[in-house]
Amino acid sequence: MKIIIKPKKLISAILLPVSLLTIHSCYDFDALREDPYALIDHSNSTGTDTETEDDTKYADINLSFKVSKEDSVAYRTDLAGAASTFRSFLYDGYYNDYQITTNLSHDIYAGYVANNQPKHAKKSPDYGYADGWSATRWRHFYDDRSSEYRTLLRAFKFNNNPDQYRNYFYITRIYYTFLALANTDTYGAMPLKEYVSARVPETNNVAYDTQADVYDIMFRILEQAVDSIRPEETEQWSPTTDDICYFGDVNKWLRFANTLRLRMALRISNVDPERAKQEGEAALNNPYGLMTSNDDNMQTVPRYAPTAMGGIDAGGDENALAMCSVAYGGESVMSWDLEQFYRNLSSSGMEYQIKTGRNGSITKIIDPRCLVCWYRANMTSSTIAVGEESLREDFVGCKRGAQEPDISMSVLNYSITRTQPKSIDGKGLNPLFWFNYARPTVWLGYSESLFLKAEAALRGWRGADLTMSTEDYFLAGIRASMDYYQIASSTTESYINGLAIYEEGNPFSGSDKEAALEAIITQKWMAVFPNGSEGWAEFRRTDYPALANQLANESGGDVPAGKNIKRLLYPNSENNNRYFAEHSELQKANTQGTRLWWDVADTNDNEGKRLKPNNFRNNTFKRSIK
Repeated sequence: MKIIIKPKKLISAILLPVSLLTIHSCYDFDALREDPYALIDHSNSTGTDTETEDDTKYADINLSFKVSKEDSVAYRTDLAGAASTFRSFLYDGYYNDYQITTNLSHDIYAGYVANNQPKHAKKSPDYGYADGWSATRWRHFYDDRSSEYRTLLRAFKFNNNPDQYRNYFYITRIYYTFLALANTDTYGAMPLKEYVSARVPETNNVAYDTQADVYDIMFRILEQAVDSIRPEETEQWSPTTDDICYFGDVNKWLRFANTLRLRMALRISNVDPERAKQEGEAALNNPYGLMTSNDDNMQTVPRYAPTAMGGIDAGGDENALAMCSVAYGGESVMSWDLEQFYRNLSSSGMEYQIKTGRNGSITKIIDPRCLVCWYRANMTSSTIAVGEESLREDFVGCKRGAQEPDISMSVLNYSITRTQPKSIDGKGLNPLFWFNYARPTVWLGYSESLFLKAEAALRGWRGADLTMSTEDYFLAGIRASMDYYQIASSTTESYINGLAIYEEGNPFSGSDKEAALEAIITQKWMAVFPNGSEGWAEFRRTDYPALANQLANESGGDVPAGKNIKRLLYPNSENNNRYFAEHSELQKANTQGTRLWWDVADTNDNEGKRLKPNNFRNNTFKRSIK
């Protein structure tokens, strides 16, 4: 007798005239009245089976259950809306929580921006916990994206010809892994195993996986997906333009998956160097390769973009960072840290003038990316509308954690992102307004992939895709970043020739790997702006770049004085989860000062002084992932 997971029942069309797979809620509708773990005998079922439950390394993450014949029919009906569901899955995946969670925490903790609104002081920008803000990423992942993921996987699997949907079945899993990475790197341990297998966990009793196990699951998903996708099968189903990342280009998805795997491998390099090397070299040796140009950038096209770009000429507040800078009155101002790096990483770059008096001026030099991304200080609503900044002003960054009167909104004293208010004209990609509402948002780009290769080479990893030296990848990463912003190659080379790291010798030619890594991570941090999720994660992992301490700490002791915030708290709603309540280790670790599994050392000592990083430690910190 074969024991299987009890299937869902069809919902009456009178009550709900859609398939339950289209419901956007945290749990399937029947979970409110039935135990989804109840087991029944379906030995005589004529339903559709999925992967066989076996002893392979993927058995626990496969869709290894049967469904009833009736439910199989219901799932097949969802194929008609699969493209639309996939678009929503991609678009809302990383974007939906941007303003509330990412911008008011990750972007600030990464050192990219500072809060400029007194009404937000002493809240999450200053390490104070605001559940309505910090819980948003968790809620969107479990309530919305996991539901869409489950809908897509079951629809792709339980139909008359599941092999036709094989590629996007696994692409859906790749993207879900990408979302899960952002979630675990924000909170730490989290429920995942039951979700990745498209099951419905028991309401209010959802088991957590350790972060080590979460990473293990994600690595295996990527490995299985890349090995299972068949890009040569051109007749496979595709969402085409509803794939707002790669528009049906399966090879680009494969290169993204390998690059994501390398990102994850380096994330655990200090805590499990053996597994890190194994996974990193697997990515570097995969025949599909990693990203090859900025055309491979993993980015999402906003709804507001023209249809020719993949948008729908309508939709929400886009681009996210433009929204935060303009629509919300400048709460994303340039940080003092970012300003210093713009000014001091190179003695060369682009010139700009500051007018003094009637005819005088001062010439200054700054990182050319600053001139693309930011306005000078003291912009007004009228000057923003036409993109005209005062030539008498300079770029000014705000120190993170600054309080009134320094962050008074009566006069906008700091630089905001170079953007424009949302308008019909804003749908174009006018280079005068880089962060306009039609601009695709890059979540993992080609420049980052080159810096990942630079660190992999520095660590002595080997792979067919590693064909250059550490230094060559470092310089290529800078060039790719500048190229993304459409900066002239001559300007880029001038910036490179003036790099301050070469003033006292070449850090890539000696034995000081920390000096080389600091150069790599600092430039990677510059390149991944404005992706605060990644910037904050890498700062916690490597303790680079050398950011100034936050001025305010309103955590109530949750983050020790002189220390940096290490994670977000689990949402208050998790107190209703019986599993969470019954596991004291989860509650004990639930502080904003608790380091994640892969974060093996504090940035500062107990007096708040910066410690010398040690990212090439021995295996003292090694903890194996199952």
